Amino acid sequence: NKAADGYEIQYTLKKNLTGGKIAPAKKANSSIMLKNLSSGKQYYVRVRAYIQKGKTKYYSAWSGAGKVKIK
Repeated sequence: NKAADGYEIQYTLKKNLTGGKIAPAKKANSSIMLKNLSSGKQYYVRVRAYIQKGKTKYYSAWSGAGKVKIK
């Protein structure tokens, strides 16, 4: 989304995505390093964009969840 000021990536071990951690990303095509992930586990990941107006952030809906298996 070209209008977005940034993105948030949520990741968790739970399929229903509750209690997940959120990591910021500045651009849609940027990569980020997530630390302290458990080897051999499957994580569920989703993304949302935001626009910032002053001190307030306006968020898009979360994307559909994807699965990532850590080697």
